[in-house]
Amino acid sequence: MKNVPRIAVLVVVLAMSVVAALPASAAPDRASDLPQYQVIGQHSVKQGEWIYCIARAYKVSPWTIAEQNHIPWPYYVYPNQVLQIPGVPWYSIPVGQTCSPQFVPPVWPTPTPLPPTPTPGPIPPTPVPGQCRTFYTARWGDTLSGISWYFGVTIQAMMQANPAIVNPNLIYAGQALCIPYPTPVP
Repeated sequence: MKNVPRIAVLVVVLAMSVVAALPASAAPDRASDLPQYQVIGQHSVKQGEWIYCIARAYKVSPWTIAEQNHIPWPYYVYPNQVLQIPGVPWYSIPVGQTCSPQFVPPVWPTPTPLPPTPTPGPIPPTPVPGQCRTFYTARWGDTLSGISWYFGVTIQAMMQANPAIVNPNLIYAGQALCIPYPTPVP
């Protein structure tokens, strides 16, 4: 009776080792799922080189070099490793060490620059016509109640003249405020 559990354990261990030894042909191959790029040449890695300096030498993307050669993060390469250099240009190359190229890379076309976008200045408030007697630029520490007291207007009049103010307790330094004329008291 004591031998039965030992035999069961032995059978389970034997079955698991057989399953582990079988080829995993049913498992999906991640390397075949990755896109393949047109190869412009091969580079044999020298001592002290890494993917980024190789990418700078050919002006190609270091990420596509790693992807083309199935190199996982952290993109470790070793001397005498032969890398396929894909034809994916890299235009925003940061400054750094550049390896010596082992073949003449193609001349990549210069990308068409985008037209410059205008940088807007401070957005002026949309005052109600005829209501602003002056404009005041809020400073750090100013409050709407303090500004309205200084100019002799009510907080409600300030909020009506400045529709961008939703919360009277929240104004920002640098915010341009329309100062309305004081309302006559009947």
